[in-house]
Amino acid sequence: MSLIRPRTKPVLPTRLPPPSRRGVLRGAAALTAVAAGGALTGCTGAEAEAAAPTAPDHYPTAYKEIVEGSRRERKLLIYSNTSQTNWQPVFDAFTAHYPWLSDIRATNLGNSAVYERYYSEAATGGSPADLLVSNGGPLWGDYASRDMAAAYDSPERDHLPDWAEMLPGVWVFTTDPVVILYNRKTLDESQYPTGLASLARLAEAHPSRFRGKIGAYDPSNAYGYCTNQGYSGSVDDGWGTFTRLLPFVRADHSSGTLVEKVVSGEYDISINLSGGVAVPAAEGSAGLLGWSYCEEGTVVVPRAASIVRTAPHPDAARLFLDFLLSAKGQAAVAAGGLAPYRPGVEQNDIDSLRDMQRTLGEDRVHLYRYAKVPQETQHAYLERWERAMGQRAMGQRAMG
Repeated sequence: MSLIRPRTKPVLPTRLPPPSRRGVLRGAAALTAVAAGGALTGCTGAEAEAAAPTAPDHYPTAYKEIVEGSRRERKLLIYSNTSQTNWQPVFDAFTAHYPWLSDIRATNLGNSAVYERYYSEAATGGSPADLLVSNGGPLWGDYASRDMAAAYDSPERDHLPDWAEMLPGVWVFTTDPVVILYNRKTLDESQYPTGLASLARLAEAHPSRFRGKIGAYDPSNAYGYCTNQGYSGSVDDGWGTFTRLLPFVRADHSSGTLVEKVVSGEYDISINLSGGVAVPAAEGSAGLLGWSYCEEGTVVVPRAASIVRTAPHPDAARLFLDFLLSAKGQAAVAAGGLAPYRPGVEQNDIDSLRDMQRTLGEDRVHLYRYAKVPQETQHAYLERWERAMGQRAMGQRAMG
């Protein structure tokens, strides 16, 4: 099963055909500028005076004041852990609606760096950031406890599930599945994994072949924690599956490393990767890589946006957040390779949350919920995970 749907009927994640490229990958060249902050060009005088689109009927009459306020602000800065490839279709669609806001910049930082950079700047006199964007799970819980999010009630709320504002001021805009990435050349077709349970069986059947050949997100990493804990805490016998699988696993701290090692053949398989990373990697690999959901239970980790209280461009930030949550914005999210969740969104780029539920069954799609996780809970989980791996060297590290 592929998140991209060139076929009309969903297929369970068993044998995968060679992946196809998507048009969104044409934006990959923009990645070289992302670390410093990708940007669209500034607007011209004509763009600054462009007419605003008609607001949907469910928007309040006073919304025009937000639109007019954004004309004076003219720009937007997002502290994000999301790549320019994912962002570009969203930016393009947004600026088509609001051309005077074409000066959008988004960083591509590590999960913890999104928050640390903002906290540091806010503590020393102010930050240029308007929004934070991350799929950092417990890090959102810590952020919400600091009361740094701007209070804003999006007019899109009634068209979204009740968990869309997962924490005060923290709005979900994607629901990306946690998937398996594997090397088609180093594995026989009969060995292609369809879930962690099938992978555990494979490794146990061929222990010398697969020991050290499976990569996983280290749960001392925020994303690694929520993907590991989400699986072991939600999927039937999830911890039992980990107990069988982890002796064959090597831990890494970044998605880039986990992808690269599968490409090189150092790993046959990497588990617990975001579909927003793994699927484009597979589709851009000319058939080298394949990917799968976990048929026994797939965890979905939300990606969220929050307007910060100190935003220097608050009206532009409100427009952008509302667009992300709108039907057109969710279609643009899908075009960027991330999974939309708004009901009824028409798109053909990537499976929506509802598509996943239809394919796997609603009881096998598990939404990870943001919450603040005490450090002692994180440490206890990490130690348990490492005992199952048979190594304890990382046990005292704090989650980052």
